[in-house]
Amino acid sequence: MGFIAGLRGVFKKPLYVFIILSFTVTWIMIILTKYLVSWLLGLFVIIFGGSLLFFVLILFFISFFKEIDALKWWFYIILYSLSVILTIFLNQTIFFPTSELFFIIPLTVNQFFTAFFAFRLCMDSATKIDDYLYEKEKSRILTRLIEFCVFGILNWWIVRITVILFSNTPTVLLIIVVRMLQIMFWINMILLAISLIRLIITKKFSAYLTLFFLLTLFYALYILFDYLYGAFFSTESGDPIYVIILFFVDILIFLYILGTIYDRVGYIQTKLKFLKVDTIALFLIIMKIYIQVSKIVPKVVAVEMQVLQAGGLFVIFVLFNLLFGIHSIFAHKHKKKKKLEI
Repeated sequence: MGFIAGLRGVFKKPLYVFIILSFTVTWIMIILTKYLVSWLLGLFVIIFGGSLLFFVLILFFISFFKEIDALKWWFYIILYSLSVILTIFLNQTIFFPTSELFFIIPLTVNQFFTAFFAFRLCMDSATKIDDYLYEKEKSRILTRLIEFCVFGILNWWIVRITVILFSNTPTVLLIIVVRMLQIMFWINMILLAISLIRLIITKKFSAYLTLFFLLTLFYALYILFDYLYGAFFSTESGDPIYVIILFFVDILIFLYILGTIYDRVGYIQTKLKFLKVDTIALFLIIMKIYIQVSKIVPKVVAVEMQVLQAGGLFVIFVLFNLLFGIHSIFAHKHKKKKKLEI
């Protein structure tokens, strides 16, 4: 996939290797705080994660005026030392917000971009598998029909299992799950109808759609789990199982975002001449780090606000599915192997 090529470029940059490793270490320490209840460990997470946040924030502002790659290694050390000092003096202001708005703004920005890149990951994965099957000229019709049917049945089975599992939960949660699945069902039906019309007119079959539906279903369930697990199943949103699942999903999406951005360096520089690729990447990293570290500290965000935020993220995600899904049906072209000239 393209983002893998982009990740190779990211891992060639020591700065981003440091950021990715620090991001991962911070998550691991957050998980440990759920098993080892220690005020000292929690403080270390805030200082370590906060230092990373301020470090990236300073680099973000510098990126508007200077190429990040042009900075000397000793300058990075000075910036990080300054970041540690800022964290020590400002962590009570940054990570213990007294206003819901202070937390909701970066959360919304973070989740908007996360939802978009999650959509791209689902679509790219589905089309990549379909492209592979399309390359097999002798069997492409049969294998792609099997692909369409198998993933369609699997999607239906998981929806059914989901409803059965949630039927034993509080009525409010069951209603939320059913409404969410109904919305996704009708979005999927619209995409299938458009795909059928395209098939009749152009004889081109979008077999990847059912796999795309399955992957988006998984992400929608993750959204539900992320925001409502603490409210309905656990006494606190910091449950170890909850945090571990978030760890793997967050790391995957975090790497995908970086890989995708650096896979489209030329495109971004052409379309957004006033912004550098590093500037965009650092901005998204700032949002991720803030939300990540904030998971360990008390927040004044009410349960109602969390539910509203979950609904907003879900709406954004399904809108991406509908609008960009329609665009993909008409724009996606299978990559054909180039024949060797003799």
